[in-house]
Amino acid sequence: MSRAFWSGSIRFGLLEIPVTMHAASQPDEIAFELVDARDFSPIGYRKINKNTHREVPPDRIVRVFQLDRGEAVVVTEADLARVRPRAQRTLDIAGFVDPGDIPVSYFETPYYLETRTEDAHAYVLLREALRRTQKTALCRVVLRTREHLGALLTEGDFLVFNTLRFPQELRRPPVPEAIAHARPASSEELMMAERLIRELEAPWTPESYQDRYREELLSYVRRKAAAGEARRVYEPEPEVEPVSDPPGRDLTDLLRRSLDEGQGPRGERKRRSAS
Repeated sequence: MSRAFWSGSIRFGLLEIPVTMHAASQPDEIAFELVDARDFSPIGYRKINKNTHREVPPDRIVRVFQLDRGEAVVVTEADLARVRPRAQRTLDIAGFVDPGDIPVSYFETPYYLETRTEDAHAYVLLREALRRTQKTALCRVVLRTREHLGALLTEGDFLVFNTLRFPQELRRPPVPEAIAHARPASSEELMMAERLIRELEAPWTPESYQDRYREELLSYVRRKAAAGEARRVYEPEPEVEPVSDPPGRDLTDLLRRSLDEGQGPRGERKRRSAS
């Protein structure tokens, strides 16, 4: 199981079920890096003060909310917790619905819930109750800086919390004229389409589906490298901190050696006379 993303409790009536939330998805994307095309030097990103144009260290960066009067208020992690303390640590069940009643477009991100105690009886009780009633629990929880609506479902031995989009987050485009005035499907067409669906029906085996484009892209990149198109990425040498002289050190010896080694016009004259 991955590192816990959130820890708290499911509130089911008077029951408090301690759980931790873990990411259920892991993007498997090819990692591209940005470099300067001239010498393949890596491109870096720094947080810059737009007024002074100087880099700002992480410990001096704060979150603010801008007001209408051109002012801003600093909002800390402690402030976020003070607004509604219980909401930060509670997955509140608001009601139960049939899973099919939630449109597919509302589903967002899944998370596995794991019990935080040795006694998993309450966890298993809720899981089996959902399974036997074939219901989905609608829950509210605060994650980071916003409240989320979510669906609590069962998957094997686990409870899964899948965040849902709020209605205002979804686009409701008008129905295009082509769809609104499309010719209705004939009974013969529907019969043939249904027959084709039945012939292509197969059990759900997610392991048999792979990201074919990713493999083809990697193969293409390897062919480019084999054809001599690979270039070494420039890695700058680490900066060496200058060694400062200890306070109070007599600099006379350093100055005398600098003169003897030809630093400055006098040393240049010495080298000319020596040659």
